[in-house]
Amino acid sequence: MNQEKLKKIINITKKLNVLYLEDNIDVREQTLKMLNLFFDNILVGVNGNEGLSIFKEKNKYESSSLDLIITDIEMPEIDGISMINKIREIDKKIPILIFSAHSRTDYFLKTIDAGIVGYVLKPYNAEQISNSLMNLIEKEDLSSLNEHVLPLENGFVWNDEENALFKNEEIIKLTKSEIKLFKLFSNSKGSLKTYEEIESYVFDDLTSNSKRVRNLMSRLKTKLGYELFESIYGHGYKLNFKND
Repeated sequence: MNQEKLKKIINITKKLNVLYLEDNIDVREQTLKMLNLFFDNILVGVNGNEGLSIFKEKNKYESSSLDLIITDIEMPEIDGISMINKIREIDKKIPILIFSAHSRTDYFLKTIDAGIVGYVLKPYNAEQISNSLMNLIEKEDLSSLNEHVLPLENGFVWNDEENALFKNEEIIKLTKSEIKLFKLFSNSKGSLKTYEEIESYVFDDLTSNSKRVRNLMSRLKTKLGYELFESIYGHGYKLNFKND
């Protein structure tokens, strides 16, 4: 995995609240070293019963609720599959990854029935973990959990912390004016901006010439191969966010 893609993953995962469950102390410590590369907020449990208790406690408060669960299957007191089934009675949507040494078909079928989104076989390394997280981010749209990452139409993503536009995990080179354009619209999601507002912010002068704005939008449309900024005739433009 290239460094740009890895940076994108970490930029999203660092702000997620994660519960990690593993009863084997050696495996747990080694895995935590790798998980700490991706996550700043990790809660740790050693069995399914403890994991269920942590989940229920965190589930009470939206501000500290969990975004992801990573768990082993075979654990004391309550095994991973039983714990997941109990969690699914409360929360049908929270993403769950399984890290396990078991590759038998019956285990895979049980985890599918339990609604897990990924299965990573032991022994694993940081590359395998990063790949599983990338798949998870794409499947579950976890980028929306990061306040700096704004999903746009047609698979484009704007990161207002890095002032960067992405498509299919690749960064798109923008001019200074184009960057300022995205910054203006990202600060007020979905709202219409007049020609005058765009001119004032992007070009930073008092000249009134809406043709500059139209030319900027036209060049950007050609570059992207898609019209992200919708023209509202006689008024201005709006940026099309995903699902708007």
